[in-house]
Amino acid sequence: MVTPPEGDDRDVVEAAGADRALFREHWRALSRRARVTVAGAACVVVLGAFLGYVVANRPGPPPPDPVAVTSVRITEVGRPVGLQQDFPLTLRAEAASRVTYRGMRDGYESLFLSVIPQPGAALLPGRARTLHTRVTVFCHAPFPRRGTVLLFVIVHNARGDGRAQVVPTDAQFTCVIRAMRQACAS
Repeated sequence: MVTPPEGDDRDVVEAAGADRALFREHWRALSRRARVTVAGAACVVVLGAFLGYVVANRPGPPPPDPVAVTSVRITEVGRPVGLQQDFPLTLRAEAASRVTYRGMRDGYESLFLSVIPQPGAALLPGRARTLHTRVTVFCHAPFPRRGTVLLFVIVHNARGDGRAQVVPTDAQFTCVIRAMRQACAS
């Protein structure tokens, strides 16, 4: 009810919609079965929205260990040229998920590596990458032993750095030792 404006002779002016039932009255007018159905549907909607929010905002799985997804193998062992104390070594690197190539480290005091390509190259899944290095031999140190790691390829992803081991096969090891002896003979 509203008081009439000045000049209006009526005592009371009714506002439109003043006689509408309130929500509470509508709710009470529903049958018990209808109220349970409405309440259950509202709970399902709220629960669905909450679960949707949780699923959409959960963190993704942690990245795999960079070494676990990387495989490196020797594809070619070169020979020293002339009186040089170094020889080329070619490797093939593959990764199951994206990792960044950070370089190589030797596994022995008798070796020094010059690396191509420069560190920072990406190893992409499904695409092999050829890595080249020149192995400089220091003849005063002992040579590598068969079945041991010749060098490490350093790879990186969001989880951190890792060192993938490169162990030559018996035939490759024979070629590496032959090239090292030839380099030290000069």
